[in-house]
Amino acid sequence: MCVYVFRHNHGGADVSELIIGVDLGGTNVKTALVSRDKKVLGKDSRPTRAEEGPEAVMTCMAESVEAVIAQTGARRDDVLAAGIGAPGPMNWQTGVVYSPPNLPGWKNVPLADEMTKRLGFPVYVDNDANVACYGEYWLGAGQGAENMCLLTLGTGVGGGIVVFGQLLRGIDGTAAEIGHLKVMRGGRACGCGATGCLEAYGSVTGMVRTAVEGIESGRKTILTDWCKGDLKAITGKMISDGIEQGDEFCRWVMNETGVWLGIGISSLINLLNPEKVILCGGMIAAGDVLFDPIRKTARELTFEVPANRAQILAAGLGADSGVIGSAGCALARFESGI
Repeated sequence: MCVYVFRHNHGGADVSELIIGVDLGGTNVKTALVSRDKKVLGKDSRPTRAEEGPEAVMTCMAESVEAVIAQTGARRDDVLAAGIGAPGPMNWQTGVVYSPPNLPGWKNVPLADEMTKRLGFPVYVDNDANVACYGEYWLGAGQGAENMCLLTLGTGVGGGIVVFGQLLRGIDGTAAEIGHLKVMRGGRACGCGATGCLEAYGSVTGMVRTAVEGIESGRKTILTDWCKGDLKAITGKMISDGIEQGDEFCRWVMNETGVWLGIGISSLINLLNPEKVILCGGMIAAGDVLFDPIRKTARELTFEVPANRAQILAAGLGADSGVIGSAGCALARFESGI
């Protein structure tokens, strides 16, 4: 277990109004105690124990919450509410989590109600990509914007959208599936069952597919030696390492990935007119090699006025966007009563 603590000295924060954020992942549970005026007072991280089923996971979350309260010297009566960012599918209004693939044994778990009983204060549940988006809006690179989009770039492409300070969830809670914007008619098959999705081109998985297709067409690259001829062994890290080694093919692959992302982002900018588009996830470590083609393509394909306004930026909170966003969402829902 790894615990990070800020003890007692709350730096002038109003400790009579605190919010708990919990980021429920398949590997770790991360918890943060945040003041109403956006000061992060303490953090806790521990294994999820996902393989033990829902009861064990909820016990783990409750223990993490109790630990961060105790170790920061806060009082339970000072906590207004808690928010949990959880993997979907779910009903964000009822807080029921249906059957997330990385949480074995979960089926129609009333997570919000169960955690409210365990903790004794209101608990709200939201989609993990949505809370990451809200975290960047509330306390990260999206601060100062009223309208923004977030794309999480990893094995897939996730997303979240804030419109005039409110998360766009949709009537069924399925809005902002940015990875499933269609960017190519009759394109690559996507894991969702459709074809031509942004995720099939702009994720790490899509980037590897671009590399494999290029090698199969005869392109020369150091990747062929590194994977010893087994193209299924190629990884996103290999491509990044190849760029560092000066491999032009690897640079082309990253550029192509950026172009596809720029195509998808151009549609978001034309549709939503956001002030900021925030990118997070492991892929953003590539820096300008990825961001330059994204920005160039998005600008070329977007109307002038929204293109001039929209900034395409790296996330500011790193791995904490989810846990901090969970707290921010909980505060917003507590105040609005939704």
